[in-house]
Order: sequence, then C-alpha cells, then structure tokens
Amino acid sequence: MSAILLKNIYRLMTSADAPGLTGYDMFIKDGIVAEVAETIDKPQGCCRTIDCSHHVVIPGLVNTHHHFYQTLTRNLPAVQDAKLFDWLVYLYDIWKHIDADAVYYSSMLAMGELLKTGCTAAADHHYLYPAAFDGDIMELQF
Repeated sequence: MSAILLKNIYRLMTSADAPGLTGYDMFIKDGIVAEVAETIDKPQGCCRTIDCSHHVVIPGLVNTHHHFYQTLTRNLPAVQDAKLFDWLVYLYDIWKHIDADAVYYSSMLAMGELLKTGCTAAADHHYLYPAAFDGDIMELQF
C-alpha cells in the first residue's frame, strides 16, 4: 500500500467558490483521497506524513491546450516580440525539422514543468508530422 498523510493543512481548497478548509488532514491511499477530516491519526502502515501547516493543497490542475514541442523554441531571440504570423512563419521553418529526440525531450520538459506547477493532466495538440520522420510521434510522447 502506498499512502501519504497530509497533516494540519494551512488551506485546503475544495472549490474556486469556497474559502477552503484550515487545519484539516488528508489521507491519500494508492493515489486516491481516502479521507479528509479535522484530525486523522496515522493509519497502520502509513509510510509518509507531511506537515502541511505552511502549504495550500489544491486539486490537480488540467491544461486543455498545449504544444509540447514548442518548449524547445520558446526562447529564440528572433521571435521574442514577434507578431503571431511572423512568429509562426519563422518557427515553422524550424519545426519542420523536428526529430524523435526533439519530440521526446520537449515532451518530457513540458510535462515536468506542468507537474511542477500543479498540472496533473494535459492535452497536447501536436500537429507536426514531418515527412522525413521515421517513427510514431505519439508513442514517443506516451
């Protein structure tokens, strides 16, 4: 059993419309919230307890529109202040050459950044399929 006990949560946000709960505990078992209460005694076999007295706990965020491959070209100086059409024209010339490594590493980078900021699910809108690409782009991402 994999379990985590979050103790004395500073603010547990349950809804965007509610002020949240203060001082509550949360027990998570096998990746599922099993209990939320004012006090939860450490269950038998609980392997990890986290003091959350200085933490805000929120539900996982969902990103419904992303382009993972773009993480590799977002800092190019030539397009930092470009208008959308100019930005696309410049970058399409680069993106048409993406390869397996570019797809893999840009996906890993994007997912890592999303997880770090609380996102637990994302929809990647990958629409570049270079003719010279030998492989399954979706398989690389998954």
